[in-house]
Amino acid sequence: MHSRIVSIAGSLKRGSVVRLVLWAVISAMLLAVFLREFWINLPGMLSPVRVLEQNQAAPWGVLALCLGSLWLKRKQVGDKMSRSPAPVFIPVGLALVAGALLMPYSPDYQVFRVLLVVLGVFVIFFGKAARVPSVLLGIYGFAVSFPLLVERFAEDAYSRTAVVPLTGLLGVLRYPFESYGQWLHFGSLTGEPISVVITTACAGPATMGVFLAIFTLMMLDMPVPPSKAMGLLLFGVIGTWLQSFIRLVVLIMLGYYLGESALWAAHSWTIYILFPLWYLFFAYIYFRQYERLPDAGGKPVLAVEYS
Repeated sequence: MHSRIVSIAGSLKRGSVVRLVLWAVISAMLLAVFLREFWINLPGMLSPVRVLEQNQAAPWGVLALCLGSLWLKRKQVGDKMSRSPAPVFIPVGLALVAGALLMPYSPDYQVFRVLLVVLGVFVIFFGKAARVPSVLLGIYGFAVSFPLLVERFAEDAYSRTAVVPLTGLLGVLRYPFESYGQWLHFGSLTGEPISVVITTACAGPATMGVFLAIFTLMMLDMPVPPSKAMGLLLFGVIGTWLQSFIRLVVLIMLGYYLGESALWAAHSWTIYILFPLWYLFFAYIYFRQYERLPDAGGKPVLAVEYS
């Protein structure tokens, strides 16, 4: 009986290795044939100028966190990979692959399309083992989509969440400026006339999407009760908006006192200082709340067993 069990286990292990090789080969072929533009554009996408100076670090940062989370859960995923997938997963995987390949080209979704193809093939060969990767890809997709959805459906409303309080604060502090809609005109102490437009992107939808994605990852690994979660989420959303607003105030002050060149120089680096500092503070608050739970250190959400 023992030898039979060992034999079955060995067969399953060999079968999973074969499926793993097939998954890698088929995924590579699909990407090489249908998504060649991704490989052509990849060096430019990873260039420091594009990533840092054009504020494209947010999606890469969330992707790195998701990949790190997947690495930490590799044993959980690997244990499920030894099981033969049910036939029902074949059309699901094919639908994911077809959806990725048929998506209209967009520079914002190039990485997501590649990962969706890889995930679709993985679903075909490994079925329920794709649960964790699917959740993590969904989190990454949300972080990429959130600022784009805001610009598409709530552009004016979201930008006003920055314009109205900013002009109000400048008025209270008696700074000389003129405001016309999203445009702000003022003269710097260096004698330069400065005109800036407060766009939706200035209001921080990208950092808000990053925060919501990271918060979801934290809830999956270290869940807190719904009542605490809602309080922490509200605190986090307000804090994320506030750090974006503080960034705008800093930029305007630099422009007023030091000139337009100082404003635009700070525009490219302030986001990489303020958001990490804010998030470290939020993470400290979150961890303190989690540690106070009587069952802290219990099984995280994504580790719950499923058949």
